[in-house]
Amino acid sequence: MWTPQFLNTRIHNFFYLESSRVMKTEKPLPSVFLTERAAQVFKESCEAEGSTLEDTFLRIGARPGGCSGWKYELESNTSEDIGPNDVQILSREVSVIVDREALTEILGPLKIDFSDKNMVEQGFVFEQLTTGHQCGCGESFTPVKDLNTVK
Repeated sequence: MWTPQFLNTRIHNFFYLESSRVMKTEKPLPSVFLTERAAQVFKESCEAEGSTLEDTFLRIGARPGGCSGWKYELESNTSEDIGPNDVQILSREVSVIVDREALTEILGPLKIDFSDKNMVEQGFVFEQLTTGHQCGCGESFTPVKDLNTVK
């Protein structure tokens, strides 16, 4: 029987189904990938510390600072450090952890390499894969959410 209550339930379910379809079609997350060299260095670091790739994660992030507005952050984490808003991306057998909002609004798609060209400037190097502003040293950048407003 079509009662107002039944109709409200049907409408509610329709909107719920519609909203769940929207959730399924949301934009894919930006990609993050490690070069062979970056993955090798992280794996060697885990081995030297006596940890495994199963219980150690490479966390990337960003904080305000630097000449272009934001600075990259990188650290190793364990499963206890993973939060509800974190996304796990597997790249070359290394689990990369990043906050979902930081990835979509600030970092955008990234390539992470390791450079050991000389004794002074060695370490992980971030390359923003979108056309944006990155300072000459490569340590700070313009967040992706601001790229449309920057000319």
